[in-house]
Amino acid sequence: MKKKVLIISSTPRKHGNSEALCDSFLKGAQEAGHEVTKIALRDYKINYCIGCEQCSLHHKPCPQKDDAAASSSRWSMPM
Repeated sequence: MKKKVLIISSTPRKHGNSEALCDSFLKGAQEAGHEVTKIALRDYKINYCIGCEQCSLHHKPCPQKDDAAASSSRWSMPM
């Protein structure tokens, strides 16, 4: 059964050991016939939460101007 696989790499080093592990996993999943997406967080500007509670209490979008909201649609994979 073909599955959708999302790999999120959080290492800041482009050619480090963690990246090599992600790439090996990606290759194996592709060879097994799965649809694989890899995201490297170092390619995005994502700020820390400032605790303003706009999202949790007021159900409004995050006021920070970063890549988190714009790129989250790429990260979400329907079940």
